[in-house]
Amino acid sequence: MKKKYIQKIIAYIVLIFILSSFYIEMSKNYPFNWQRVPFKYMNLYIDGFFMTLKISLLSILFALIIGIIFGVMKTSKYQILKEFANTYTTVFRNIPLLVIILIIYYGVGSMIEINAMIGAIVSLSLFEGAYISEIIRGGIEAVDKGQIEAAKTIGLNTFYIYVDILLPQAFRTTLPALTGQFISLVKDSSLASVIALQELTMVGRQIATSSFASFESYITVAIFYFTITALLQVLGKYFERRYAIL
Repeated sequence: MKKKYIQKIIAYIVLIFILSSFYIEMSKNYPFNWQRVPFKYMNLYIDGFFMTLKISLLSILFALIIGIIFGVMKTSKYQILKEFANTYTTVFRNIPLLVIILIIYYGVGSMIEINAMIGAIVSLSLFEGAYISEIIRGGIEAVDKGQIEAAKTIGLNTFYIYVDILLPQAFRTTLPALTGQFISLVKDSSLASVIALQELTMVGRQIATSSFASFESYITVAIFYFTITALLQVLGKYFERRYAIL
């Protein structure tokens, strides 16, 4: 165990050394001005951070609900449900998220009035839900078939088999994959800047343009994103240990 931590510390030291060397080399050609950015615009960054956090958390919630519904449909005994779920997955996994955002906001938005935040949440939920449905499907199919047969013999119907047996175990086995997908969703939320949503990336771009401090602004944005994704990773590791199947 001690050797493992020593190796981790060495890896961090090497990484810090590489990043520091890169920064020093860049500073020879680019005049960094950290007094102007981010401190002068910190309120704007924080507003963008909370907007990103809001759309990410809501999108994670809705994407998870969509993923569970379509993941269950993929394992249904009814072929029509399987085909419908597979069609949804195929469509949304093979269209770039940027295109989906534009279709939802400018296409659907021309018929139904939606604001940029709703457009971003709907787009992210539908896109990421397609991937989560595949993760859930894999988790359900990984459960031992003998447990399903045992549940049927004691009189459990399909609903309770899914709720009490299949889904709890599926979540436990797919937690690492789900955590990775949630982190991917947070990073993908930056594409919402194309519809002028004042989230973190959009704010960073505006500050970079107005302050002429591009590197400082985008590095600040990267630190905020890293904060969110690192927190999700820590939470994911905690729940993996907490609900691990022994």
